[in-house]
Amino acid sequence: MANTRDLLIDTMKQLLWERGYDATSPNLVLERSGTGKGSFYHHFKGKKELAIAAMESRADQLIEEFDQVTAGKQGGVAKVKAYMSLPRDATVGCRMGRIVQDPSLEDELLNAPLQRYFSEIHKRMRRFLQDAQEAGELSRLLTAEQLATLAICALQGSFVLGRAIGEKETANQATDAFMQLLEAQTLN
Repeated sequence: MANTRDLLIDTMKQLLWERGYDATSPNLVLERSGTGKGSFYHHFKGKKELAIAAMESRADQLIEEFDQVTAGKQGGVAKVKAYMSLPRDATVGCRMGRIVQDPSLEDELLNAPLQRYFSEIHKRMRRFLQDAQEAGELSRLLTAEQLATLAICALQGSFVLGRAIGEKETANQATDAFMQLLEAQTLN
């Protein structure tokens, strides 16, 4: 069984994904987790500290998932395709990207886990694409930097569009389109 601190972090992760930072109150965290105020304030000074811990935990989890999905794949293009081809429901949004637009995330400490997550995913994708270009597997028409940025933008933009229009398949359509673009750049 998870300890109270982990339970609070897991509850906050879920609420951040569902509601965002600004719409999540400490009382809602307590209600959803079934813990008391004493437990909350024993482990965290307040909502901000809990949110940072939750976002750091989520960033670690998603980076690990990325690494697991791409591990063992041969070639940079195959690694990127493995990640991009994961089935996604656009209407639920990205577990990290969902909270980027909250006004409170202008706070440097709150924004740091988001920056770390997106920077790490971008860096890994760019490295895979650079490897593919250096191996002669992928054209240099677009730089690895451009392709990595486009991949992340296609995915994150598809979550926004999918939520806005209530279409679950938008993320899968966008990632399929990106993979077709990538395939068109493949030299083998």
